[in-house]
Amino acid sequence: MNTQTRPVELRQNVLIVTGLSGAGKTSVMEALEDLDFYCVDNLPLPLLTTFLQLTQKKPIPFHNIALGIDARGEEFLHDFTHEIAKLKKITNNNVKVLFLNANEQTLLQRFQETRRKHPLAHGIDVTRAIKKEKKILEPIAETADILLDTDDFNIQELRRWIRQSFSGEKQRHVYANLISFGFKYGVPQEINLLYDLRFLPNPHHILSLKNFTGKQPEITNYLFKQPAVTDYWDRLRDFLSYHLKKYHEEGRFFVTIGIGCTGGKHRSVAFVEQLAKEQWNNVTFLTEHRDIGKE
Repeated sequence: MNTQTRPVELRQNVLIVTGLSGAGKTSVMEALEDLDFYCVDNLPLPLLTTFLQLTQKKPIPFHNIALGIDARGEEFLHDFTHEIAKLKKITNNNVKVLFLNANEQTLLQRFQETRRKHPLAHGIDVTRAIKKEKKILEPIAETADILLDTDDFNIQELRRWIRQSFSGEKQRHVYANLISFGFKYGVPQEINLLYDLRFLPNPHHILSLKNFTGKQPEITNYLFKQPAVTDYWDRLRDFLSYHLKKYHEEGRFFVTIGIGCTGGKHRSVAFVEQLAKEQWNNVTFLTEHRDIGKE
């Protein structure tokens, strides 16, 4: 009985990420994950087609899939080209192979800097292992859909290239976690940016305002009528907008911003509340008032 292979009805875009050891596969996979790709690294080659068929039977909530495959060993060469050819033949997916390349000197320098062991350096030095792998994988590089030389990229530039090339219409937002706090209770851990408001006029010293918090209009109205407050607010807002824009360009999508005053009840809370109302491109604000109520 003759059987005919039917195309697998898969709807995802599939990016196969492979290439030379040290050329940046790990960084690329991390950048793709930030773009909401469903990423599976070091997938065994024989499971490639099976995995994609399973995602159709039990759909995953991702339109884009990135599969990182280590390209090493002479036996890998035949298997890889065979599996990719078969996959493109039996699937209706948009399947692309991204091959990461770099010259020998660049790879040697990276292995020396990280002190990592080259996967093919069994009984030979790193230089010979790089040459060996480059020769083995040359046919794959020649047939890849996308050949990316990473010699001139640092990590930030590589992530930026990935985002510009694969983000499509969807722009990933920077999530800015705004934390108000009081310095007398300690500085929050793991903050990326810190702003100190203790030099600004303090509503705590005004009896009629003491019991309010920065979430209430009485405090906001008082503060933002003070020239020192409005001047600093304008400078802070402009600088933070610029800073988050640069984070977005570099592919950093989460940042924690600490805004502190003495007790974390009035000034810092009011600033966090005001910042959260800003409408900036590609920025989503999250808010946390750590020390309200501690007094």
